[in-house]
Amino acid sequence: MKRHFAPFIALLLAAYLLFGPIITYRPLMAEDSASPEIPPEINFLIQLDEFLKNNYVNEIKDLDLIRGAVKGMVESLGDPYSEYFSPKDFKNFNESTSGNFGGIGVVITSKDKYVTIVSVLAGTPAEKAGLKAGDRIVEVDGKDVSGLSTAEVSTLIKGEQGTKVSIGVARDGEKQMLKLDITRDIIKVNPIEYRILDQGVGYLKISEFNENTTENIDKALADFKKGGVQGIVLDLRNNPGGLLDQAIEVARRFVPEGPIVHVVSKEGKVQTFSSDSKPSPFKLVVLVNGGSASAAEILSGAIKDRGAGLLIGEKTFGKATVQRTLNLGILGGIKLTVARYTTPNGTDINKTGITPDIEVKSDTADLLKDIIPLKGDKILKYGNIGLEVLGIQQRLAIMNLLKAQPNGVFGPRTRTAVKTLQKKKGLAVTGIVDAAFYKALDEAVYEYLHTREDVQLRKAIDVLKQKLKSVENAA
Repeated sequence: MKRHFAPFIALLLAAYLLFGPIITYRPLMAEDSASPEIPPEINFLIQLDEFLKNNYVNEIKDLDLIRGAVKGMVESLGDPYSEYFSPKDFKNFNESTSGNFGGIGVVITSKDKYVTIVSVLAGTPAEKAGLKAGDRIVEVDGKDVSGLSTAEVSTLIKGEQGTKVSIGVARDGEKQMLKLDITRDIIKVNPIEYRILDQGVGYLKISEFNENTTENIDKALADFKKGGVQGIVLDLRNNPGGLLDQAIEVARRFVPEGPIVHVVSKEGKVQTFSSDSKPSPFKLVVLVNGGSASAAEILSGAIKDRGAGLLIGEKTFGKATVQRTLNLGILGGIKLTVARYTTPNGTDINKTGITPDIEVKSDTADLLKDIIPLKGDKILKYGNIGLEVLGIQQRLAIMNLLKAQPNGVFGPRTRTAVKTLQKKKGLAVTGIVDAAFYKALDEAVYEYLHTREDVQLRKAIDVLKQKLKSVENAA
């Protein structure tokens, strides 16, 4: 048997060892490949390797064949959460979890054969452009991405700061693809945001569960105690998940002694992760929505089942599987589903999600619907006509600065609205649209949209205050 088969055979044999309870990777020595105990399936692949090398018109590299075999094995599982990564993709995948990368600020997953946006990170180019959780990415820079993995699509979307990428998405309720031109920026993922509100209420948002989550949670809780906070609104909306151990550790800060989550292996073995904590000193309400997934559902499921707090908002995403990564060196790496989990009450929420205790729909009024994209490269003034003028008018109308129906004609009312915004932003009041105005307009729209009342948060605060009032009355 030729020695160039050795790495190929070694990897395929290692694959038989790969799918146990613990992920391991143990390449075999070349002598092992000559064992007469090689299964028939492996012998077939060896023969196929020989056939391809002898008959394909171009030169074939052993490494490419091995990578193709690994990718095929993973894809044959039919699991949207198990993926093969090329070396470059695996590097990008690891970078994306580090918290700093050049991109647009979306978290994506595979759902119903589409690469789907799970959540849009706050303050990022994606949010400013109007991308939403649930949008299905169908095109990147004019390329049809149907059939591509999340890693492949992520690679296309990422890029250097300041460069542009065109994203085409399919959105529920829209008959045509929405196409958005977005300028990439450095995305810095900060998992924790918190502040003290009035009347002893603290707001705590977890955007993901990374290696720094628990440490920052402890800092927030310490500040809450110092500030006299008695109740917390825990915001898990659009949290795509992350590290299982971090979700468990955070749960131990809120869930009293008892089970947090049950992890079920392929063989049916159940490993229960529990809390040994005393009841939390804080009253708790938790905000969830369709972007709350995976580890966020572990935390919210534990809080709901154990009665540690009330869930408010919309049904969660419904991902109850656990993945591990395996670094294959020059072959790349894989992300593999190795277990499932159930909530403390034994509920499997995979594909169904968690229904909140109090359902509150978000404000679905889409002010950016049908808005004209702006290139921002034209100087516009009184008398101009066109789509660029219409796009500017639409944005001014959103902020109630334009006292007329947008019509694409730069008339006296449009000029007045432009001057009003220029004055508010400290620009020269010329009534002429230039580069400085485009930038100010973009910032103004973003600021306006984020000053609108959050109806789900308002409900959570009201419920929490009622809980705190009940405690006071009982005392």
